[in-house]
Amino acid sequence: MTLAAILAPLLALCVVARGMGFLPVLGAVIAAAMLVDGLAPLQETAAAFVLLFSIGPVWFLTYYQQDRVQERSGPAVPFFALGLMVVLLLASARSGVPLFPAGLCVVLAGLVAVTYRQAMIWQWAGLLTCVNGIMLAGVIEKQVMVVGVAALAGCVISVLGGLYVHRVMPRVAVVRASGRKDADRKGHPVEKRFRGDAPLPSDPVPAFGAERGAQEPSPRSLPSDETTEDADKPAPKAEDDPA
Repeated sequence: MTLAAILAPLLALCVVARGMGFLPVLGAVIAAAMLVDGLAPLQETAAAFVLLFSIGPVWFLTYYQQDRVQERSGPAVPFFALGLMVVLLLASARSGVPLFPAGLCVVLAGLVAVTYRQAMIWQWAGLLTCVNGIMLAGVIEKQVMVVGVAALAGCVISVLGGLYVHRVMPRVAVVRASGRKDADRKGHPVEKRFRGDAPLPSDPVPAFGAERGAQEPSPRSLPSDETTEDADKPAPKAEDDPA
């Protein structure tokens, strides 16, 4: 039994304790445990699917803003998973199993994460951990059907989890764009022009009534209508004096 197969259950416990962050490391170790004994087509295909299920969801989550909700369950969950692994090892030793049940230990850790964690991202990581453990057990036992079913289940879990994340979580680009707009609104207030013109930041805002006074001339500056009419009329002719 290789060192990678022994480290896989320990990394599965790290996934139970810390969530999705340790899933790529777990996938890389499981893929190394599959390929260390040979390069058969079954091993290469299973290793490729394991890396896909371990790195793809983590890369997909980088485009979405995760919530910072704390888990209600305490730090006793990883120790509970460790105790179940010890019980499984003792049961396999009494039954005379010659190989270390690394795949079953990884599956057990994933089931603990799904059962005792409330956050959806944590449960998604637990399901993918179970898939990786089943594929590791299938490669060790050289069961093509088990590896195929696990690969199909992993594809379905990855797609459904990605759709749920896309529906529930906000995108990082949208959040950053809204934050920039709010910052611009706070730093640069919107300036409005009179008479429905578009706001221009370079144009100063006139005082109230200044534009109207500039467009309408004062009545004192213009001659009155009566004065104009009197100026246009000809001078009256002098009448003959009857005397």
